[in-house]
Amino acid sequence: MDTATETSSTRRRRRGPALDGALLDAAWEQLRSEGYAAFTIDAVARAVGTSRAVVYRRWPNRAALVLATVRAHTGTVVGHVPDTGSLAGDAVALLHEFADRIRQIGIDVAAGLFSELDEIPEETKVAPTAFREVVRQARARGEIGDSPVPDAVLAMPGMLLRYSMIAERTAPSDEELERIAHQLFVPLVHHHAPL
Repeated sequence: MDTATETSSTRRRRRGPALDGALLDAAWEQLRSEGYAAFTIDAVARAVGTSRAVVYRRWPNRAALVLATVRAHTGTVVGHVPDTGSLAGDAVALLHEFADRIRQIGIDVAAGLFSELDEIPEETKVAPTAFREVVRQARARGEIGDSPVPDAVLAMPGMLLRYSMIAERTAPSDEELERIAHQLFVPLVHHHAPL
């Protein structure tokens, strides 16, 4: 068997889930070794031996590829909304879940991804949706009234986390998470949905 035949028979093109997995693994390696700022779709494609077009058919932009990579290697942003039995407890626990995920993927990757969330608008709804569930649980327990809580209040905790990542390049401390919950989120929820 000649070398050309050996090469073509031993190096088959990956397709479907095998190619997706290889791309996500290459992206993860690049994120870990080079950081978010140096992360490029070209480098991911080269590492897998494919073209940029193949990558772009799966993910429309860098932010979407990074998000898919993070999810493939660390899981979803929020597995479930905590139910601790109180509005404040749920808010603190949820903020800790977000902060733990930020620490898990690294400040550099989290800050970079947060700075490009406008490229994947559906992801801007993750935190408000989770906090909407926190409010629903509190309402079901009779902690708050039936008046609607504005979307801005539901988005605020996630936006403050995003600010920490982008502007301060640090994960929020436990004390900061407590302040966000107890001094900002909970009072605003009670203001808009009093008993």
